[in-house]
Amino acid sequence: MGAKEIFTRIAWVPAWALALLSALLVAVLTGILNNYIEIPWTYIFWSLSLVLASFLICIIHPENVIAVPFLCNILSILPAACDNTFWTTSFGIIIGSGIVLSVISGHLGASIGRKRKVSRE
Repeated sequence: MGAKEIFTRIAWVPAWALALLSALLVAVLTGILNNYIEIPWTYIFWSLSLVLASFLICIIHPENVIAVPFLCNILSILPAACDNTFWTTSFGIIIGSGIVLSVISGHLGASIGRKRKVSRE
């Protein structure tokens, strides 16, 4: 199964559903990995996985470039909004960097997705 076939099979799924599903999947995988690797590495895994998810979802759905990084990182944005000391912890710094990288990768994925849609038409 090639990459084009995978993209066409999941292209019918709305971007918001893919983003929320990726957030939940990464949360479960991080919870499992938390038992096997050290805590800072799980934060890094969390951030990089969501960066990759934002990139791939925005390639498929470039019109949702604003919502996808927000929805992918919803489980880390909510604690950041509620806790005043969030950004001073190692968790906050790593997750905050991941949120910024997620927005950047979402925009890169959207530009690639727009070029792919134009070349297909």
